[in-house]
Amino acid sequence: MPKASTTTTSATRGVAPRPPARRKQEDRSRETRDKLMQAAIDVLLRDGYNRLTMKEVVKVAGVSSGALMHHFTSKAELVVAATAMVYDEAIARGQRVALTAEAHRNPIEGYIADCTSVYFDWPFLAALETIVVARTDPELMEKILPVMEHYRSTCDVIWLAVFQKAGLTEGRAKAVLNLTLNLVRGMAINSIWRHDEAHYRQYLKTWIAMASHEFQLPAHV
Repeated sequence: MPKASTTTTSATRGVAPRPPARRKQEDRSRETRDKLMQAAIDVLLRDGYNRLTMKEVVKVAGVSSGALMHHFTSKAELVVAATAMVYDEAIARGQRVALTAEAHRNPIEGYIADCTSVYFDWPFLAALETIVVARTDPELMEKILPVMEHYRSTCDVIWLAVFQKAGLTEGRAKAVLNLTLNLVRGMAINSIWRHDEAHYRQYLKTWIAMASHEFQLPAHV
């Protein structure tokens, strides 16, 4: 009868096997890509789209020019990818807010909290820098528009479900979403030159009271 093998492996010893070299390479590549996109956002916010250069992005990211060209062949491609990354994070954040018990108790306040976290912060500023340039650059607009539309349509689906669960019809849910969105977005643009948080907070409280009464939603103002 042949003897059983006494050879031990990392698995039989209870030690996880090392990841293959290819996986490590993929991880490094993903890390480099993320560094480049984050650096692009940093430079975009600091210098604006027109003054953003690939050389400066490489410097801020701390990677080589070759690594940059491996992932992105043009400034437009880099900035659009970075903007998409930002808005994917915003979608994930919105999903977390929408799933909370507080958002279901007070949906309009939850939606405003989600909107202000994006439009009064760097995600919107980064996108705005690109959108303004894209207004007169059809090629750039063609690249950035799907990113913005994906963000908006995904958020609409998430929050429509919350408002409909609160008892609104689809039509009325869409109305309160769009009215609230445009109010917050308009304030966010105004905040670029008017830094008055108390001013916006007071008007948002007024809107919560008005919308809650009109749409028969709960509100704590």
